[in-house]
Order: sequence, then structure tokens, then C-alpha cells
Amino acid sequence: MSNLKTLFVFFLFLILPSLGAAQPESSADFFKQGTQFYVAKDYTKAQESFAKALEKDPHNATILTNLALTEFQLDHKPLAVGLLRKALQTEPELSTAVAGLKFVLSQMQVREVPRQIETYETLRLNLLQPVPLTAYLVLSTLLFFAAGWLLMTYAGRRRRALLEEKALPGFPTIAALLTVGFVIFTGLLALKIYDSSILRGTIVEEKVALQTAPGENQVAILDLFGGMEVVAHATQDDWVQVTYPGSLTGWIKKSSLLLTR
Repeated sequence: MSNLKTLFVFFLFLILPSLGAAQPESSADFFKQGTQFYVAKDYTKAQESFAKALEKDPHNATILTNLALTEFQLDHKPLAVGLLRKALQTEPELSTAVAGLKFVLSQMQVREVPRQIETYETLRLNLLQPVPLTAYLVLSTLLFFAAGWLLMTYAGRRRRALLEEKALPGFPTIAALLTVGFVIFTGLLALKIYDSSILRGTIVEEKVALQTAPGENQVAILDLFGGMEVVAHATQDDWVQVTYPGSLTGWIKKSSLLLTR
């Protein structure tokens, strides 16, 4: 019996340390490490820790934001812009990401290429991008039920007035306005759903040539600059076809692009 007890104790001493060593670090652990390194201004180690945290939790907007600010400190401004856009895609109302994106863009030299600003892109920038999908869904639902209830009430009052041969009730102005609001917000909801199906990305290099075809040494159409947002289409090996909204379509290397959706 004592031999069995001795063997059991030996087993515990042998196996428990290895179990403890095998315990993987969590996303929160790496995030905490990254924060400590960032405060200590060791941005290289902070970047490594935040990147590991992101591997374990790829859609965490807070991790994306902190990694973006670290990349900014390392002078990787276009990459910081892409990461912040990705964070806002996950959580559009994250104030630190909103403020961070404005700040990083303000620190970059604005470079434009010939293009025609499309109405849809203006609408997207001002009404679709800043508002979460759930907000339009909730507003549309509330307006639907409010307008429906008022219209049904009006219809009932009108029916009673006709049966009793009394004066008809006044036009339901509020119900009409709520109905118009329902149509508008439902349209925005549909556009938001459509926009979420479009694959977009951010140019993360300082400058990249937009080519007529995939492959090295192809004809360059124009230059795209770091921080520009493009629409991604087909891929071929190490190349991706993109469109700069309002401008031309061509091919760039995948490594030049961070997909934000």
C-alpha cells in the first residue's frame, strides 16, 4: 500500500509541473503584456504581444485599436489606419478607435489621385459607416410598429365615424411622418446590409503601383498611397484586383493590402 502511495506522490510531482507549463497564455495575458510594454515605450515588444493577442481573438476591436496605436508609434501609419478601420468595422462606436483614426489620418500627408467622388461613397462615409447595423434595425422596427399602431387607430376611428355618420378624423400627420421615417431607415438598413457584403481593404505601404494585370513588371495605371481604402475583387496567386472608388481598377500585391472586411 505504501508503495502505491509513494508511486502516486511521485506521479503528481512529475506530471503537475508539465501540466502547468503546457497551459497556454490567453488573449488577455498577451494584451496585458502589450499594454505594459506600450506604457514602458517598448513598442516593438508591445507590437509582438498585441499581435499574439489578436491571433487568439481576431475580431477584438480593443486589441486591434491598441495594435494600431503601437504600429503608429513604430511609424507604420498606413497599417495603423487599416487596423483602426478593421476595429471600427467590428465596433463602429468604439470611441478610442474613432479618435485614433482621425488622429492618425491627420498625421499623414494627404495624397489624392484623379477620381470622381461617387454619391454612394459619400452616403457610406456619412450615414452607413458611422452607424451600427443593429441601430438601423432597431429604428426600423420601432418606426414600423409605431406607424402601424397609429394607422390602425386612425382606420378604426374613421370606420366608426362612417358608421355613426360623424365627421371624419383629421389626417394622421404623425403616422405619415413615421411611415416616411420607416421607409428611409429601412432603405438605409438595406444599404448597410449591401455595404457589409463588399470586401474592402486599406493600402498599407507608402506607395504601390496599380497595374493592368497581375505579375511583376506589368503596365502601371497610377499610384495608390498608404491609408487609401479600396474595394477588393478577385485574387490570383500573390495578387489582388482592387478598385479605388471613383477611379480605376487594377492589380496590386496582396502584401500591400490589409483587408478590413
